[in-house]
Amino acid sequence: MATAEELDADISDLHDRIAALKAHRANLTSILLSQPHLPARLEQRPVLHERNRRNAVKAMQKQSDRNLENIYRACAGVTAYKVKDPDPCAVDEGNVLGVRIEVSIGGRFVETYHVLFNRPNAAHKTMLKIHKHTIPPCIPLQPLANKWLPMAKKGAEEPKEQNLVKFGRHLRKELVSWHMRLHTLEKLRKDAKVEDETQRTDGSNVESAVGTVLNAFVSDDDDSEEEGPSSEAVGPLRISRIDADGAVREITITWSNGRVGVFKVTKDGEVDKAVVRTKEGTREILLGDKALGRIEGLVERLET
Repeated sequence: MATAEELDADISDLHDRIAALKAHRANLTSILLSQPHLPARLEQRPVLHERNRRNAVKAMQKQSDRNLENIYRACAGVTAYKVKDPDPCAVDEGNVLGVRIEVSIGGRFVETYHVLFNRPNAAHKTMLKIHKHTIPPCIPLQPLANKWLPMAKKGAEEPKEQNLVKFGRHLRKELVSWHMRLHTLEKLRKDAKVEDETQRTDGSNVESAVGTVLNAFVSDDDDSEEEGPSSEAVGPLRISRIDADGAVREITITWSNGRVGVFKVTKDGEVDKAVVRTKEGTREILLGDKALGRIEGLVERLET
């Protein structure tokens, strides 16, 4: 007789197989309903079962609408949708307009962001206000809203003109540029062979900088200890660390000999300012000038 663990494993396996078969059936259904010759075939008369034909036409139309939505999402990158706020006390009876922004890098979607709007003033039905969003804090969402979605002042009879299309377009540009800089930053770390960097640009798992400063105060008992050779003097000169702020607008590169470079990056991925200093504080102007240019080849320019 099978044990309880074996029965649970068999049941779990059956559930997995059922889920896989359902996904396969949905995929085949989408392929069948997307056939270009199917609408003409369904319009042919007479048919044996008219009810089945009408159901097939409805399913085909639903699939066609879904295909059109997917095309817009893939090509435009910014799409709108309507949702309902379940809060019974929500403004405007819970009517919410959502804007979906999808970012693709290297031919694949990497992230999807949402901005939800409501109408806070019943007197101005065309005025929108940001209700909720999933935009990272390093993206200047509020400045864009202040520019393209200005709110009417209290007591104003006429609302200020808003442009949701330009707001979505500029917000998507900010998100795509940020992801491109993140992608390039990871490539720089791989080129410099520091891909195991513990400090991340999204703020998670960041090592505290305080702990590296506090131990500047040491006991007199430590003077008797013999100092070993510095690790910075061992091995060839190489890049040992590449850090960046959350927006990847400032990149800091540290070399094994203590040299440090700070590079300012524009939104479009251009290094327009660079300062490189040795461990003693002397500025290396030539190396800083070589760093100017596209961020993609920064490590290669610094190593030549």
